[in-house]
Formats: sequence, structure tokens, C-alpha cells
Amino acid sequence: MQLLVAWTVLRTFAALGRLEPVDEAREGIKVDEAPVAIVETHWMETGIRTRPWSPSKRIATMAKGTRLLVRGQVASRDNNGCKGKPWYAVYPFGYVCSEHVRPGREPPATGHALAERMRGDRRLPYDYTKVREDGAQMYRGVDAVRAGVAARSLSQGMNLAVARTLEVDGAAYVETVDGQLVSKSAIGWLGQGSAWQGVLVDSAAAIGPAFAWASRDKVPVLADADPKAAQVGLLALRERVPLLEETGEADPDRWWKIGEGRYVQAKHLNEVVFTAIPEGALRDNRLASGDDQWIDVDLGEQVLVAYRGATPVYATLVSSGKGSPTPKGNYPIWAKVASMTMANQDYEDNPYMVEHVPWVMLFQGHNALHGAYWHDQFGKRRSHGCVNLAPRDARWLFEWVAPALPAGWTGFLPADLERSVVVHVRDSSLPPDQAFFQERPIGPPDPEEEKRKQEEADERRAEAAAAQPADLVPAAAAGG
Repeated sequence: MQLLVAWTVLRTFAALGRLEPVDEAREGIKVDEAPVAIVETHWMETGIRTRPWSPSKRIATMAKGTRLLVRGQVASRDNNGCKGKPWYAVYPFGYVCSEHVRPGREPPATGHALAERMRGDRRLPYDYTKVREDGAQMYRGVDAVRAGVAARSLSQGMNLAVARTLEVDGAAYVETVDGQLVSKSAIGWLGQGSAWQGVLVDSAAAIGPAFAWASRDKVPVLADADPKAAQVGLLALRERVPLLEETGEADPDRWWKIGEGRYVQAKHLNEVVFTAIPEGALRDNRLASGDDQWIDVDLGEQVLVAYRGATPVYATLVSSGKGSPTPKGNYPIWAKVASMTMANQDYEDNPYMVEHVPWVMLFQGHNALHGAYWHDQFGKRRSHGCVNLAPRDARWLFEWVAPALPAGWTGFLPADLERSVVVHVRDSSLPPDQAFFQERPIGPPDPEEEKRKQEEADERRAEAAAAQPADLVPAAAAGG
């Protein structure tokens, strides 16, 4: 049985291995027989590197207890990274320091990252809460609670991922997934997030308008494309309708026929329009290897469509950036993370924090496609710049986009963005010359740009502090 499971895992890893190819002979990497066939990580987070030495790029991370199949052993070329100890070459790719793992007996677990937490009818991998009051205290553990030493003060509206509840000297606390304690009276439970889910698309779907979802509840359906026509029905929020015939050129005079004698104003619909492969969304090298996935995000309609080549596969509603608009352009996914805590950057003045956001795919700087458990406004602009997805949609997309992270994996950072799935972001509500252009550079945040923003923030805050009346400046800040 164990051999069968191991063979299943190897077959699953085969496609993954093609994503990070290394010509070991050309690079002088000699892989010898290893003393173990399976290893298990024993650090809270263990990294997999592109080459068996340091420095080399870390391309994947695993949680404690994740098991890996070993294909060989590589001697250290120096004392950097593994203290002179051997490296293990592992499936599906990369190398792990032998100091960071121990021999394992059981084969790697099958399934996707976070799937072990999705039992029953759960929509989310953790139980989430919202902080209900400013100044709620977070403690590093029971001893810190008893000593009255808080690690930080929380703001109202911050979201926490909770592992359990417990009592400390008769007072109720919640313990977060990261082991921090917060008074239970300071939080409110969020439940399992939105029940909304998009739809699989018929593979025979043609390019052009396909269908739409009603953007609000009680959308009037009229007998003709005229606001004075008789009302013949109402659409419920997110009710799906066909797009049969369009009249008018611009809102509010644009209408859609959705049935015989049934018309709806376009402004009340989130339209799903299938498009041809746009330039830059699918490179020839990926098509040649059969890696033909790409993602279209239409900010104007708040709609996402996942494609394989020219064929739409899945469509759903999203919530993109409002105060900080989601940038337009073609962006290869630069990281996949099973879950991560998102918070304001040091140069941002409005504090926020959402713990363990699930199914995250970072595509431009800090902007990502990810699950959102704190609202149900999909189909409307809502976020800080990311593309929010309902939990079920986020999980589906995360597992669909290559590479699908195996059980126990916490992250993947492709070494070459040329092979990464591209997110094509456009805004159909704008004139053609403004609807799409490369608004920002690809990849992770630029350190120089981050430094510039921090310097601007420091200068802005210093000017604000200097403008305060003397009697409002804290004594410690006023002294010198």
C-alpha cells in the first residue's frame, strides 16, 4: 500500500518537476545514492532551494511534518547553508539541507495544501474572528497574560485566525493559529464566509458576451428596452441570466435582452464576456509545453474568467481595489502561498490586519488573488488593491493554477516568471485606449520603491508632528 501511495505521489509530482528544471550535469551537481528514501521536515518552516548550496533561490516552503520523497544526495561544496552536511535532492524539484529534515517512514500525504483542514462542509481552513474594540491587547502566551505584558495593541476591525479557546485564571481567551492570546470578550466570530461560488464554463462557449449576474437584489426586468416599459419581473442578487442582444452604446441607455419580452439595464449586471487570448497573456514557451493557463480579470465588470488557451474554464465575481485600484497589466504569478497574514505596510497610515488569508496568489507587488472571509460583496470594488475571491472560488482557482501545492506545502516561488501563469487585468468600463496598459512592473515589491515610500511616510509624519500644538505633543517626543 505504501509503495502504491508513493507511486501516486510521484505521478502527481511529475508535472511539477517540469516547472523548475535544473541541468545537474551541466552545473556540476553530482547526485549520489541517499541513505534514506523519505524525509520529514521538523522545523516550523523548511525551505526548498533551486541549487544544493547557499545562496540560491528558495522556491518552496513546507510546514513541520511534511514528508518528501528523496531521489539522491549531494555533498556540500562549502559550509554555507547546510554547515557542510549533505543536501537531499527531492521530488518534485529542488534540494533540502539534511540538517533540516529527519528520516521518515510514511510516504508523503496525498491531496492539496490546506485540504486536510477542509473536512465536512467547511468553506474556510480556519475559524476567523473580528476585533470589536480599539486597544484590545494581544499576548504571546499565558505567562504574558499573567504578567500583564502585551505584545501589541489591536485596532477595531482587525481579523484573527483562531485555533482554540481557553481560560487563564478564570478569564476567557482565544488562542490564535500563531499562538497569541486575546481576550474572548474583545472579538466576534465571523463564521465560514460567503457561500457564493462561480461556475464551470461549457467548453463550447464562444468569444463574446455569454451571461451575467444581477449586481443587486430586486433588479427590475422590463417588457422593453425602455425605462417606462412595464415591469415583468425582478432578479435576485447574483441571479444568472443569458445575454441575448444588446441595445444602446453607453449607460444608462445600454440594455440587455435576457429573454423574450425581458430586458434589463446593463448597469444592473455583472457581464461575463469571453475574450480572445490577449497579447502577452500566454507566451509561446508555455504553449509549447502544454502550460496554457491564464486568468482574465475585468475590473469594469468585477468578473474573473480562468482560461486554458482560448477556452474559458471557470467564471466568477470578484472584489478588486477601491481606494487603491488594482493595477492593469499582464502579471505572472510570482508566489503561491497556502495562507498568509496581510497587514498595512509601515508606510501606510491606516492600520489593518487580516490573519491567515487563504489561497493566496501574488501577481504584482503586494497585490494578490486570494480568498476573502470578511465580506460578501463580490461583484463590487471593495479591497485595498488585491482581487478578493469568495472562499470556494479562491480554493478552486488556487488548486487549478499550476503548480498545485501538495499537502503540507505552504508556498511556491517560481524561479522563472516566464513559466508562470499570467493574470491579465483590464477595465472594460474605460475607453479602449485606457482599458488596458502595463500600469506597473511585474514581480514582487521593488525594494527601492518600498524604501522611497517609507521615506515619504517618515517625512509626512514628521511634518504632521511638527505642526501639532506643543501641549498635544507627548512628553517623551517633546523632550530632547
